[in-house]
Amino acid sequence: MKNLNKEMEQIINQIPTTWSKDMIIRFLYIKLAPFFRRDLAYFLASDEEKLAQYQKGFVSQFPNVVCFTLADFYVNLFQEFGIEAKKVVATSSVIPLFAVVVKGDLGWYFLDPLADLFANQYGLRPYFFGVIPRYRTIQATHPELKKLDKEYVTDLDKSLQIPEYLDSYFEYLHQQLANRDIVYKFFDVEKGSNNDLRERKVQFFNDNLINIGNVTGLFERALLYRYLNDHLLNHSERRNVWVQIDNLEQDNGVFYNIKLNDLETISYKEVYNGEKFVLQKTLNKKY
Repeated sequence: MKNLNKEMEQIINQIPTTWSKDMIIRFLYIKLAPFFRRDLAYFLASDEEKLAQYQKGFVSQFPNVVCFTLADFYVNLFQEFGIEAKKVVATSSVIPLFAVVVKGDLGWYFLDPLADLFANQYGLRPYFFGVIPRYRTIQATHPELKKLDKEYVTDLDKSLQIPEYLDSYFEYLHQQLANRDIVYKFFDVEKGSNNDLRERKVQFFNDNLINIGNVTGLFERALLYRYLNDHLLNHSERRNVWVQIDNLEQDNGVFYNIKLNDLETISYKEVYNGEKFVLQKTLNKKY
């Protein structure tokens, strides 16, 4: 295939000829995800600009992808292994979602590689592999789709030696960090010191969570912080933090913002220091 770097070729070439179709599909779906990133020129564009790009036609810009081009990649790759696969229209929206249906050992499965891109990069359980999606369009046009049992997929992962997913770890952290009864003790912060608590949580993110997996694209980095917010902050904290992508050429990065009060905000900029991502605190902003 075109647009493959050496690491991708090595992953693909190591697949034994004895593997089943389902093993090949699952392995490629998870292992190749770190080599892609959402195309910021598209995903940060206005709705009008997105529609214009869609009407013009998407062209592969590896490693930058949209659902259309990523679906093409996996369809072509599966077919090279002799596995039937199709790019399908999954929604009836003005700009539809494009996904993949692939014929595995047990029938036809639905895959959404773009929706699972961050999960596969970070080490979470893929959510859109072998499921019956909620989209009425795909349900109407592909009634043959089979839902894979969780136990079957778990056995598949074990046979492929996929590391244990982080979902249960984050369930534990959620109990610790989103519960005010124990979170102050966890961070050794006085009760009621909510601004200090939020900053301690950000430091915990920085020290322990933001360098897990292989997440490099700016959009995916932003999804990482949104995932941490959703799972590790309480409702009040979530209302007062937001993530933004600054795609200016001279100041590329993801910003993590904490609203302290009506006039003051703390901002952290994520930078890559050559070894890992770190959050650097900027001056407080006053509005």
